[in-house]
Amino acid sequence: MVFNIHTNGIFYALYKRGASSFRIMATLTLLLLLLFNESYAQETPAVNGKVTDNSGTPIPGVLIKVSGTSMATTTDDNGDYHFKQVPAGATLHFTMMGYAPQQIKAGARVDVRLSAGVRLLDEVIIKDGYRTTTRAANTSSIGTIGGAALENKPFSTFMQSMQGQIAGVAAPLTSGQPGGNVSIRIRGVGSLSLSSDPLIVVDGMIVNSGALSGAVTTSNALAGINQNDIESIDVLKDAAATALYGSRGSTGVIVITTKRGKTGKTQVRVDAEAGNSTPMDLPDAGKPLNADQYATLFKEALTNSGYTDTQVKELADKYGLNSGKSNNWYDLVTRNGKQQQYNVSINGGTEKSKLFASAGYFDQQATTIGADFKRISGLFNFDHQINKRFQLSTGINFSNVDQNTPYSTQYSGNPTYAARILTPFQRAYNDDGTINTSITGNTNFPGVYNPLWIAKYDNKRLSESRVLGSTKLKWNIWDQLNYTSYFSIDYNLLEETIFLNPTMGDGVAAKGTGKNYYSRYFNWLTRNQLDYRYDIPGYDNFYVAASVGYEAQKSKKYYLVATANGFPSAHEDLTALGNAATPTTAYAMNSNYAFTSLYSTASANYKNKYALNASFRRDGSSRFPKNNRNASFYSIGGTWNVQEETFFKQQHILSSLKLRSSYGTTGNANLGNYDWMPQASYSSSYSYAGYNGSQYTIIGNNDLRWETSKKFDVGTDIGFTNDRFMLTVEYYYNNIDGLIRSVATSPTTGFSGVSQNVGAMANKGWEFTIKGDVLKTKQFNWYSNFNLALNKNVITSLPKGTNERNDQFYLKEGYSFNTYYMKEFAGVDQQTGSPLYYTDGGHGTTTTDISKAAYVVLNRQSVPKAIGGFSNVFTYKGISLGVDINYNLGYWVYGASDIYFTSGAYYNYNKYQFIYDRRWTKPGQQTDVPKYSTTTDNSTSTYRLYRGDHIRLQNLSLGYDFKNIGWVNRLGVNKLHVYARATNLFLKTFDDRLPFDPEVNYSGYDYQNMLKYKTFTVGINVGL
Repeated sequence: MVFNIHTNGIFYALYKRGASSFRIMATLTLLLLLLFNESYAQETPAVNGKVTDNSGTPIPGVLIKVSGTSMATTTDDNGDYHFKQVPAGATLHFTMMGYAPQQIKAGARVDVRLSAGVRLLDEVIIKDGYRTTTRAANTSSIGTIGGAALENKPFSTFMQSMQGQIAGVAAPLTSGQPGGNVSIRIRGVGSLSLSSDPLIVVDGMIVNSGALSGAVTTSNALAGINQNDIESIDVLKDAAATALYGSRGSTGVIVITTKRGKTGKTQVRVDAEAGNSTPMDLPDAGKPLNADQYATLFKEALTNSGYTDTQVKELADKYGLNSGKSNNWYDLVTRNGKQQQYNVSINGGTEKSKLFASAGYFDQQATTIGADFKRISGLFNFDHQINKRFQLSTGINFSNVDQNTPYSTQYSGNPTYAARILTPFQRAYNDDGTINTSITGNTNFPGVYNPLWIAKYDNKRLSESRVLGSTKLKWNIWDQLNYTSYFSIDYNLLEETIFLNPTMGDGVAAKGTGKNYYSRYFNWLTRNQLDYRYDIPGYDNFYVAASVGYEAQKSKKYYLVATANGFPSAHEDLTALGNAATPTTAYAMNSNYAFTSLYSTASANYKNKYALNASFRRDGSSRFPKNNRNASFYSIGGTWNVQEETFFKQQHILSSLKLRSSYGTTGNANLGNYDWMPQASYSSSYSYAGYNGSQYTIIGNNDLRWETSKKFDVGTDIGFTNDRFMLTVEYYYNNIDGLIRSVATSPTTGFSGVSQNVGAMANKGWEFTIKGDVLKTKQFNWYSNFNLALNKNVITSLPKGTNERNDQFYLKEGYSFNTYYMKEFAGVDQQTGSPLYYTDGGHGTTTTDISKAAYVVLNRQSVPKAIGGFSNVFTYKGISLGVDINYNLGYWVYGASDIYFTSGAYYNYNKYQFIYDRRWTKPGQQTDVPKYSTTTDNSTSTYRLYRGDHIRLQNLSLGYDFKNIGWVNRLGVNKLHVYARATNLFLKTFDDRLPFDPEVNYSGYDYQNMLKYKTFTVGINVGL
């Protein structure tokens, strides 16, 4: 049946004024069907087949190419493949990692049995955002996470799935807030003052990342990306990989590739998962005291401080210790959360047109009251071979996120903080069952708040909509020359609503406070690139290639804030700003930046034996003054695949050996858009004649320039037993120069400091990865992946006069920037119970007077010396068991809030369990917790510094794959997989005084962030 449809009528229907959305969608769908129909209308005899191993087990993912054409496909989960049309006499090429390749002449039915063989490095594809190359030809340090490792994880962002997966990549989850920000670090911290976050690239677009919100506790701009839509994540670590990103590649680059359509019959996949979550167990040392324990400590603190029995009883009565009523605040502020996610995708196409489309819904309720996260997402990727010379690729990724967050840090509106600081005798509810909001009387909330009321009537809500769209047109000018034009946009719209109720909390003084934040980010990028490849005549598989390109990017931000005070009620219908008595603030801001770049690459490859690669990039950025606006960055790298040498084949220990090295420069432009400019602010504080006056706030610096990294990397990839095991060892040295810091100026200038390029530091280290099939039989397989990264940071240059004490850290040449610098706790005097401190760094003498204690440079750092992960997958017939473990070793964490939970001076606050269990109570007692009294010293010292080393069981999954089962196939289902999964099941620490989860950010401080949680889910994957 043939339909003749006039395109003029189609476009008239599409653009006619007043056309309904249904008509538009129907027209677009019809156009797609026409494109697909064009290809199917030219069918020739098809080729079908199945690919198995020597035991007859189907092999999914085998790449099949048709000689002399660009036609290719892969086998499905049952090992089946299909071509709609194959030229007469063509040859089919079958390749798969770990198997010997085969070539077979095409026929109506071609079944293939592959034998185990050497891993095909030239078939492993990796991407850096500008180029696609094979593993064999790659000269860079690039780590890859496949989409299978990301699917069906009960995480609100793909970043949570990266922890422990790639050597040298840290992704600590510092908060239990769903959708919270994750600070990824690649090979250590890349700057003293600028952001060390890596650059994020999604389908070629350099996107906004981090916390774009201005009001909620924590958010993540990348939480809108559905990790089930991700095909792969490539992490670029060395200069050969990152130099093409020039001024923004210093701290590493993460390249995300979303799924696209594949040649073959249309496949529909439906995924569903649901379950619940429970709070992670607090360390024994950090559990809040129960009523009896708190009462004992309360009275002991007063008695040890000279209070009489009568005075102690009076205070005990005043604080409700004898009331017979108590609460467990930890139980009150936590709950069992609900978790669910659903995804559906369509994938298929012909050799000319391919489509991938998906829709997803994710809903996560945190185990802490007042926090939740919801996401609706969609992806549409379409590829069409217009004709022999032109190929069009388009894509759109959209999402909407709704997020609620409670307070964080040191506020009793923060449920985690409140659960620790509120005593069991502070009454959560009144006798009539209503929430207690009284701020008078010591059994109520003088000076602190009831978190139950705050969670119910305060509001910190974020609604974020995001659209990522891209179009790429590739022109094959001739066989060796291609031109690619690329354009993409990243649009973020954030609406934040803050309401602080007038009854209890931070809104009391203003009789209720409302704040509305509106942020709009529009970011576009265009890239035009020429790629040329020349095969050297007279040589087999010897070629050179080159690329040149121009790239431009511009970002615009609009920010609007309005606030008001004086609300009549906390009722949700009365929280709009228009109901407030007094408007207080109206503020708007525009902030823009732009980058322009010229770049080029050149490479040579001889028989996949030797490969060289070089790149050069010239960047211009509006974030720097005119005289330093442009800078150049470059890299060079080489690789030697030793296994291709004749002499290598004479030994039988190694199956493959690759040596590679690279050197290059990159930059860091993660500073403010106008930091180099002198800036003034207008305020009524400087009014004159009824007009606001201005005051300079930033002095500016016309000599400010890029921070520059000079990176060296050398590595080897070694294969054993037909590459069944692969060992990768790398050494790197990253010298970072021109560090931007605020340098003190003369007080006569009116400024405290000016940003200048002063100082340098270096990161160096080793990375090890070993992975492979530990045990493999016909029906059982054990695959394991272990990685370890060792990093050392050292400051190599600082300006004269730099203050050596930087908060709790020591800032001096020859030391790590994150070395702790504080007074050192020496233990407890066994006879008196008084705390002891060292008077010098040599541990020679001690004192009970902390004012006489010396500041000591400690051999303790806030950044782990060793990070890594250990992943295992066990399969037996259709059963699979997955185990993911990650670890951080060699670092310390300071309890920034712990003075309230450890010191008897705050006897009216609850305490950690280890204070009760280990406190000094009698002469001769050996312990590390001093006598409990109201005169306990509260100065900063190592007394509240804890060893953060830990091992975490991050993921445990058990599934069953109903493959090769007759009744499943008869239902028309080609994939049916059921599973159960648990996350964050176990945390092993190595400091018995540690009172909190030690996984904090690299600042080294714990601020009582939201409690992390365990999840327990079950799910099903159905493929049609």
